Amino acid sequence: MAAVYAALLSLARSLRQILDLEKYIDPLHKERIVSLHENVSFIINFLEDYSDKCCDGTLDLVGNGIRKASFEAQDFMDSYMCSIPKNKSRSSSSEANCDKVMNLDRDLNMALERINFILEESIKMNNGTAEDVRSRTYSSRVDHPSTLKTTARNIIVGLDDDLNKIKERLYESSSTLRIIPIVGMGGIGKTTLARRAYEGLLRTQHFDICSWITVSAEYKRREMLSVLLQKSEKELSDQSDEKLKTLVYQHLMGRRYLVVIDDIWSTKVWDDLRVIFPDDGSGSRILLTTRLSDVAIYAGCSSDLLHQMDFLNKDQSWKLLQEMIFGQESCPLHLEEIGKKIALNCGGLPLTIVLVAGLISIGNTREEVREKISKNISSMEPTIELQCSKVICLSYDRLPLWLKPCFLYITAFPEDSEVYVSKLINLWVAEGFLKPSDHEFSYLEDVGERYLEDLVNKNLILVNKKGRDGKPETVGMHDLLREICITKAEEEGFFHYISSKKNAWNDVAHNPNRRISINCTQDFHEWRIQDSSTRSVLLFSKRNSESRLYLSCRQLSILDASNITWPNFSDVISTFINLRYIAFALNDISCPHGFPASISRLPYLETIIAFVSSLGRLQVPYEIWEMPKLRHLFMNERFHLSYPSDIEIVHKTGIQTLGTVINFRFTEEVIEKLVNLKSLQVFFAVYDGRWDYLNLNNLFRLQNLEVLRVTMQSVPYLRIWSYAFPISLKQLSLRLVNFPWENMAIIGSLPNLQMLEMMGILVTEDSEWTPMEGQFLRLKHFQSTFDYLVKWEVEKEHFPCLESLIFCNVRWIDEIPSGIGEIDSLQLIELRYCRESLVNSAKKIQEQQLENGNDSFEVLVIR
Repeated sequence: MAAVYAALLSLARSLRQILDLEKYIDPLHKERIVSLHENVSFIINFLEDYSDKCCDGTLDLVGNGIRKASFEAQDFMDSYMCSIPKNKSRSSSSEANCDKVMNLDRDLNMALERINFILEESIKMNNGTAEDVRSRTYSSRVDHPSTLKTTARNIIVGLDDDLNKIKERLYESSSTLRIIPIVGMGGIGKTTLARRAYEGLLRTQHFDICSWITVSAEYKRREMLSVLLQKSEKELSDQSDEKLKTLVYQHLMGRRYLVVIDDIWSTKVWDDLRVIFPDDGSGSRILLTTRLSDVAIYAGCSSDLLHQMDFLNKDQSWKLLQEMIFGQESCPLHLEEIGKKIALNCGGLPLTIVLVAGLISIGNTREEVREKISKNISSMEPTIELQCSKVICLSYDRLPLWLKPCFLYITAFPEDSEVYVSKLINLWVAEGFLKPSDHEFSYLEDVGERYLEDLVNKNLILVNKKGRDGKPETVGMHDLLREICITKAEEEGFFHYISSKKNAWNDVAHNPNRRISINCTQDFHEWRIQDSSTRSVLLFSKRNSESRLYLSCRQLSILDASNITWPNFSDVISTFINLRYIAFALNDISCPHGFPASISRLPYLETIIAFVSSLGRLQVPYEIWEMPKLRHLFMNERFHLSYPSDIEIVHKTGIQTLGTVINFRFTEEVIEKLVNLKSLQVFFAVYDGRWDYLNLNNLFRLQNLEVLRVTMQSVPYLRIWSYAFPISLKQLSLRLVNFPWENMAIIGSLPNLQMLEMMGILVTEDSEWTPMEGQFLRLKHFQSTFDYLVKWEVEKEHFPCLESLIFCNVRWIDEIPSGIGEIDSLQLIELRYCRESLVNSAKKIQEQQLENGNDSFEVLVIR
């Protein structure tokens, strides 16, 4: 249903955009569009409420019809969006335009009737009507894939350390009830680890009562309670659920018990079970396994008790595969090379290794079969992929409907690539996947961050790299999970995937799809995409590729092709009226005259990302200020930004990201327009001393600014920085700025600052700095060259939340202040190309932290 839901969201987005252009729409026509928008919104809300309660395939039967009707309606609306006169009033509409309006009314009515008919039919198939959808209460999901069964031995490889940690937590002396969650993605070995720990404890008689209950996606309360009472459901048939809960509580009271709750999916299930476990000082333990980090945390465990499962490394994978196939015998030498290839391609997921071992050991001993499996897991016989799907895809099936399009979208990126979170969320916004929030979030990007957090917590997305603010910076997906999801996305018609290793030209021409992901691995290739139904093109290529792109799909909404040259880009881009997101190569071939002013004529464009090469001075024309929907403007090179002479008449912009701008002017008029600006990168190069021209005294008025990066050109007229910053700042970077250390109170007083970077500070004399208590209250990360700072006195109260301190090429400080070592939150001191005395003082602090019980503290030295 992800593709169906995404189609409806995209249609709703197009309708909202048209309604935003109210003054250009015929009143009668507007009434039709409002009606369509209301009905589409109802269907979206219905699917969100209904999809996770209807598991008999009913919606799948009508899904393609809904998607087709949505596509037809969106095609009508996209065509109309292209025809709306931007500079004419309604009264100036021509007779021909009136004919278009009448035709559009007819087409919209047909599409609306089709959507409503399909929806009514789907509801009737579940014995309901549209009117009572909101009032119905549906039973819990009842479809549950059968447990994966293999003939594998109970082998535990690569989990020895995990097992020892779990045992230590189970045996620790605390008399209070402890909850110990094991968290990880499907198939990674959570149940195997829990089972081994459980069986070991059965032999020790450390606990008076040991019970194992498996919850899974379908929660059967009475079955769980009967297991805990060690009686059959039939014996307890005359007892109510509440009575059974009381009996379990009384049965466990006063005894040291161990209960394993395997495969728990829901916080509601935990709420229902928690009340039956007494905490009476007997030293009892609950060991639970889950794929969902939020369930584990909700269960009330402390962060140090949560056990996160990791993938097996290549040696552990090979060892497991050997033991699964050969048992205690050694692998024959002539099979060792191919065996290691097979193990490596299983991606470190124990489930995959077990299944592959089963396939190989069932008589498939031919060399070509082993070679085939070793090349790619997805090339294996259907039985393997089917069994993997039953386990891993359960996580996908249990996702809320609104997360499914966002999750599948990640598969569009090449295998093993690091996906930048900011880019991913901007694409989600452009696709229309994120619904505006009336309460919690002001920006769609904030909604996107919450969606991403949910996917990470469900162990479906891997965080490859975190930013200094602790938030994910790049993410990825396990290879096996990606392969399965690509299959699902193709089946649903959500994405079509193309590789230049194939006959790509024919593939594009003969496989039309709304979204296309192209992985171009060749140095030169011509891509011609002509299908009018295509709305999104993501084209990934090598840096400095000589490939060419030719597009004629005028209804395109999203183009991500930053490494592919589009000849004559500047001449044709204004005809792609419906573009919302574009990442393109800005060079002498695509844009021989520099940044194209014609791009400003795209009324719905939200994100512009330009990768610049082979150009001189880069000037962004003033027309950019007139783009009503623009949210993000970013380039990999610095650029000059033009200002209209009559900027007073420009409406407030929605720009949130801007950079890197040369000599950005903070005039009152500009500040008033940039009320939504959240991230700004600026470069100042003033050679004649005209600093007043920049109006830096107005900088503090950007009250929504969260990220600011300032770099200055070293010139004779460099002014001492004495300007106030916006109190909303969370991240501040200053490079080559003349910022005296005695002025640090300007920065320290920022109440929300979490990350500070001060590099190449251009002071001219030796300085001292003693921070003031009550400042830097939220600062977590501090990186600096500490130029000309010869005396730095620090108490732990000066940086109460500091987590990492990074010294870069520091030549003035001999040792780290001892007060730094007393900061309880400190996790890392990093020294890059620093003198030995500074390194030694860091190691002393490390010893101090270890003595205080901070085992996670780390000193990293880069020489």
